[in-house]
Amino acid sequence: MNPVEQARQDALSLFKELGLPNKCNEDWKYTDVSRLEGLLDIGGVGADVHSEGLGMVDLDAYRMVFANGVFDAAQSNLPDAVEIVSLAALEASVSGEESKALAKLFHVSGNEPLVNGLTALNAAIASDGAAVCLADNSVLDKPLYILHVSNQNNAIRHGLMLGENAQAQVIEHFISVGEENALSNCVTAVILKNGASLEHSRLQQEGKKQAHVARVEVKQFRDSSYTFHGIELGASLSRTDLVVSLSEPGASCELNGLFVLDGRQHVDHHTRIDHQAPHCVSRENYRTVLDGRSHGVFNGKVVVHKGAIKTDSSQSNGNLLLSNHAQIDTKPELEIYNDDVKCAHGATVGQLDDKQLFYLRSRGICEEAAQELLVFAFADEILAAMSNQVVRSYVEKAAFAKLPHASDLDGLMG
Repeated sequence: MNPVEQARQDALSLFKELGLPNKCNEDWKYTDVSRLEGLLDIGGVGADVHSEGLGMVDLDAYRMVFANGVFDAAQSNLPDAVEIVSLAALEASVSGEESKALAKLFHVSGNEPLVNGLTALNAAIASDGAAVCLADNSVLDKPLYILHVSNQNNAIRHGLMLGENAQAQVIEHFISVGEENALSNCVTAVILKNGASLEHSRLQQEGKKQAHVARVEVKQFRDSSYTFHGIELGASLSRTDLVVSLSEPGASCELNGLFVLDGRQHVDHHTRIDHQAPHCVSRENYRTVLDGRSHGVFNGKVVVHKGAIKTDSSQSNGNLLLSNHAQIDTKPELEIYNDDVKCAHGATVGQLDDKQLFYLRSRGICEEAAQELLVFAFADEILAAMSNQVVRSYVEKAAFAKLPHASDLDGLMG
């Protein structure tokens, strides 16, 4: 058995040991995934699903398409000068020491923060993914757009490694076609070497019968920079764990999140930032807009380890409830084992401000449009952090199309 096969077998054993997470686990207290039990098998991956005309068609980017978890070369467009390949192709071609290195991507330890049975299952059965390796001092001249299109259960695993002082922008986009009940199980592992910089956008826009579970794990070295934009619009149930390790001095991360939910949608994001070295900076800003009977969950934990002096960290979670039946559970946390630090955290939950509504209506704006303008202003602070205007525009239109009076807002904003 080669090292990759052994790593997959070990992951399967860990899944059998852990099983599905349940509400007895504090990290899953508000998210019931018992109904996913019948969606764990991966069937005929890569079956008849097409991506043509889907996603951000106007985005000037390198394109990597996965259909039901399998790389679709015909719909993809990759650069020649940068090493970006399909994980399945890489797994089939490597041997010896290379195989040992690749096996690390499939290694899962039960002792890692927020690891659960679904994470282990992904390592055991993931059919494909993107393997991206940027050499030292290289710059990806256009964004890498990774489009996932699905209509059945799928598991996918990405590995992104940026060499010293390398720079890239990566956009993951998850959509589904059809009305089938299905589960997407996705893991993205990121390694940023000294001075590397990555802007990582992740847009989940799957169908109303889809379930989505994901993990993003980031390890940062000296003076590296990581910016994350997590957008949640789709799926009936979605859970994402984001774990960032600031392992050497000067590393910094910025995590931005936006949920726009309606109906009975349920979205849960757990984040953990480990300040393991001195002089590291972290910023976190999550906002949720909830309508109908939707349910949002946010748990953000910052851990400042011993010796991580001069840590600078701030965390904010704002929540806007548009319905009396919508619900949010929020828990920002700080765990500090050091004195010489600057840390702050906070959360707010509320409804639209009556005084602001009155002001807009006194200027001749109808009540529905005034409400939408205030919602837009509340949420757009997150999107303003996106450097790519095409991505930002796409997300704005998709997010605010879910609001009940989006047509009124379009007229005013136009």
